[in-house]
Amino acid sequence: MVKIPTKLAVSRPSFEVGGVYTITQVEQVKTALRGFEGLRVTAVDEDGEEHAEMLWLRETVGNTSKLGAFVSVLGDDTDNWIGKRIRIVSWTPKNRQIALVQEKKK
Repeated sequence: MVKIPTKLAVSRPSFEVGGVYTITQVEQVKTALRGFEGLRVTAVDEDGEEHAEMLWLRETVGNTSKLGAFVSVLGDDTDNWIGKRIRIVSWTPKNRQIALVQEKKK
């Protein structure tokens, strides 16, 4: 028998409108076949379920693109995104909008 040199990708649901997420990881990735570069943003919702979204890198982005929505609210240094709580206001093509959620009071 042949052992296949591959692994299954972990499938995580995308962000949903109205959802509140805490960003846990941002990693820069490059697709194997076509060489596209992007950021994989991983976040947990308020129930602890993990979600992920790809933000494709481009030199110039509009503020309602996926990447533009994040940069306009969180800035361009992804190290500062970790631990931030966001709410998805709109998540349709060409109309992406997020909002920063204030930390919960203890």
